[in-house]
Amino acid sequence: MKPRSTLLLYGLVTGVFALILAWWLVFFLRQGELLVSRADRAGAGLSPGQAEAVRAAAHQSLRMFLFEGGFLLLAFGAGVVLVLRSLRREIVLARQQREFLSAVTHELRTPLASARLALQSLRLGRVPPEKTQAYLDNTQADLERLTELVERVLESARVTRHPGRVPLELVTMDLAEFSGRTAHELVGRTAPGLALELAADAPVPVAADPSALETILRNLIANAAKYAGTPGRLRIDVRRDAREGVLRVRDFGPGVRGDAKKLFEPFARGDGPLVKSQPGVGLGLFLVAELARGLGGRVSARNADEGGFEVELRLPLVEGPA
Repeated sequence: MKPRSTLLLYGLVTGVFALILAWWLVFFLRQGELLVSRADRAGAGLSPGQAEAVRAAAHQSLRMFLFEGGFLLLAFGAGVVLVLRSLRREIVLARQQREFLSAVTHELRTPLASARLALQSLRLGRVPPEKTQAYLDNTQADLERLTELVERVLESARVTRHPGRVPLELVTMDLAEFSGRTAHELVGRTAPGLALELAADAPVPVAADPSALETILRNLIANAAKYAGTPGRLRIDVRRDAREGVLRVRDFGPGVRGDAKKLFEPFARGDGPLVKSQPGVGLGLFLVAELARGLGGRVSARNADEGGFEVELRLPLVEGPA
């Protein structure tokens, strides 16, 4: 049965149960007078004291019903809340699965078709010698895009199996030095046309997993390369803030529409023509949030006041040299 049909059926059962409880309440409220009236009609001729005793007994039954019925109502209400939450999760999960299959199918089909066409053209000798290298470079780019997609899906599956407790190996490191060095390598390898600006306090000692931190930077830089506009510009700030180390990655594109917090949900993407024109399945910021939680930190996102979109990672500082 579909989740929405289950929800409607459960709502119907809940409504019937509420009507039954309401009828019982009305019955017990009228029980005393009803018993006295029936006794009078039967010729019992109850004295005022006897009638009052009957009403008192009915009132005692009403108190017992209210106590037991109230407890039952609270238990039933708690069950309703739990069932509604479960159904809501089912509906959200079903929607996410549909969006995931649609996005992944599109993301797989495009580079596969491009790489297959290029390889067929090369194999059949339809490519002029001077264009052979360009065809090979395009094929390699398509395969790298497929590799990145598969890695993101596998990483998402890994963090989903351990929600909030991703298994990581923490070591003390200088967040400023690591971020600057890794950002230069990632930009040079994946987005050479992106103008990188770095501003950092030194040192900023934190306990982090180097692989997880590199994954965070890679996803943030990939997002910035997609949505920074033309010419692409990326700014990375690393600083101390009280007892936290702060890593802020900002592009200078048009920003996002709507609630930026929703972008940390799996398969969620922003709105707008620029987003729709770029490849992606909505897993990058989800991975960032899960890995940040695994590192004992937190992450937030917003549209920058001066324009663009920024993501901020906060990790606890550690004592001693990095």
